[in-house]
Amino acid sequence: MDLLFSKESKGYLSDLSFIKEGKWLKDSEVRYYISFRNGRWYLSMLYIWIENPLQFMSRFIDHYDSERKATTYAELFQRGIRKDAKGTLKVKSNHAISICFN
Repeated sequence: MDLLFSKESKGYLSDLSFIKEGKWLKDSEVRYYISFRNGRWYLSMLYIWIENPLQFMSRFIDHYDSERKATTYAELFQRGIRKDAKGTLKVKSNHAISICFN
């Protein structure tokens, strides 16, 4: 804990780097991911940039007792988080990563 911190001091340019790094979030599709571990259902929200699906961000939300409850909360969070109410922002390709084993 910095006891010499003063509110009147100048900020650094790096303090605002999250704004520059997060500009792509305004044009992102919001999806949810539910996983099962140790008897609990874990909900994470995925932000996928529509121009480059390989650029995405995942944020853990919470864990729930049942899959139904997790899905209900996921759909509510998804509607509240996404920028477009109708869900028109979609990733251009569902197969962004094409793996060829030949």
